[in-house]
Amino acid sequence: MRSNSFQFGCLLETKVKQNRAESVASSVFQDWSMVSNYESHRFGRIWVVWSKHTRVKVEFKSGQMITCSIKIQNFDVEFLCSFVYASNSAAERKELWRDIKSQHDLALFRGKPWIVMGDYNETLDLDEHSNSDTSPQITSGMVDFQDVVRYCSLKDLKTHGPIFTWCNKREEDLVCKKLDRVLQNVVWYQSFPQAYCVIEAGGCSDHLRGKIFLSSDIQKPKAPFKFANAIASQPEFVQTVEDYWGQSAALFHSTSSLFWLSKKLKLLKPTLRTLSRNKLANISTRAAEAYDTLCTRQQNSLSSPSPQEIVEESIAFERWERVAGLDESFLKQKSKLHWLNVGDNNK
Repeated sequence: MRSNSFQFGCLLETKVKQNRAESVASSVFQDWSMVSNYESHRFGRIWVVWSKHTRVKVEFKSGQMITCSIKIQNFDVEFLCSFVYASNSAAERKELWRDIKSQHDLALFRGKPWIVMGDYNETLDLDEHSNSDTSPQITSGMVDFQDVVRYCSLKDLKTHGPIFTWCNKREEDLVCKKLDRVLQNVVWYQSFPQAYCVIEAGGCSDHLRGKIFLSSDIQKPKAPFKFANAIASQPEFVQTVEDYWGQSAALFHSTSSLFWLSKKLKLLKPTLRTLSRNKLANISTRAAEAYDTLCTRQQNSLSSPSPQEIVEESIAFERWERVAGLDESFLKQKSKLHWLNVGDNNK
């Protein structure tokens, strides 16, 4: 973490005994600070570390979670971060779920950016289990986890990397799951709209590790999104939207459902842009070419009548009709927008 210019981090299940924790942390992180939860769990399952340029205040500790207020250098916003290492026991995880709900209800958390990250030892959706296709099962633990997410209006932070973050490493009865994730509240997304997480191999662990970036390194200006009505008539349109909707994060009923729905629709824009580009690029030129081809085929079918010429003329007509229809629909929408703009200027 120190070599990659990170400001803070969390280590789970270090397997370092309490009497050696301080010396090990000083050796590895040198001038960084560290807080752990040995007082709440004898194995000190969570270590939170941070650089001298970061201000951290511990707000809560338990055997499964440490919550801190964090202020990073060069960022004006102070945020709350809960580091989670959930128990393997579903019964013990219920205590973690209660703690997360209780923190959500605290006055300290109202109107504050908040992320909850770590190893939850539970999946949130059926697709997050490698055997979901052959033996789909919604467990009581999943239901409890989903209830917490709904109650606290949390949503997955945008993540790059494999969907599964843990593997049992068995040659037989291989199982992979998404046990590790970063959840965000609405205020976090509004404060850090470009934040994302990268999931990558850690080497020595059966879990992948995650890195959080608060902003994108490259800022590219984007043209305003304009939905082209013409693509809605294309057979690919419905399938494209269905595929995106099925692959993106599921929506759960909560007080922020409309906000997450609008976010989901916003993330659909690049897919629709690509579809529009493929279907409508140089559409007027393509319509003119299709018309010229149709005229040629008509000329040939009358000059040298044959079944083959009639088939080719029919194919040319279908292509021209399809492309010309797209061109007409696109131009109609474009002309309406133009006249609306002109009308606004003639007040």
